[in-house]
Amino acid sequence: MTATTRRDRRQQGRRQPRGAARGGISQRWIALGVVALVAALFIAGRAAGVFEPPATSATGIDRVDTSGPAVGERRDDLGATHVASGTRVSYPAVPPTSGQHYGAPAAPAPWGIKSSFLPFEVTLHNLEHGGVVLMYRDLTTDEVARLQALVRDLSGSGFPKIVLEPYADLQGGKIALTAWNWILRLPAYDETNIVKFVRQHHGSAGEAPEPTAQ
Repeated sequence: MTATTRRDRRQQGRRQPRGAARGGISQRWIALGVVALVAALFIAGRAAGVFEPPATSATGIDRVDTSGPAVGERRDDLGATHVASGTRVSYPAVPPTSGQHYGAPAAPAPWGIKSSFLPFEVTLHNLEHGGVVLMYRDLTTDEVARLQALVRDLSGSGFPKIVLEPYADLQGGKIALTAWNWILRLPAYDETNIVKFVRQHHGSAGEAPEPTAQ
């Protein structure tokens, strides 16, 4: 019995190091796997921008200084009388910045980017509600894309009342912005002055009769 017990102990003693060695190798592989998983998650998070500081705006509109005098030319207020839908109004200057225009439901137009020109009788109601209408002609595809990106950026930064539309008969520049009683004509894409005009004349900052209306 004693000899058998000693032999068993010796055999057990020889088996234990091998088992311990296999256990150590398994633990190292598990540790390496955990490290690889953490590294992969970090790389994926970094690629997704998880560890990047939040962006302010796509076009840098927050860096535009809007202090100083108002941008644009001021025009006389021609009133805000509503006329029946379909009525053609003769304006003393175009694009108009005030005057007769359609009432609901024909106007105002939904805010945003348009693929075709809207009648002044419609968009003047947008101006009455504190909006800005941005018109353009003869711009390159890239310039139009930049305008659209700027409008989206402004809309998402607290200036949602903007209508962007092409206007083939625009005179005095390639871009014109109108707000109630105000107009700005530009010879080319000018992000700084576009942002200034919008910020200075949008909503309650401008002279619109109903700046809080939608």
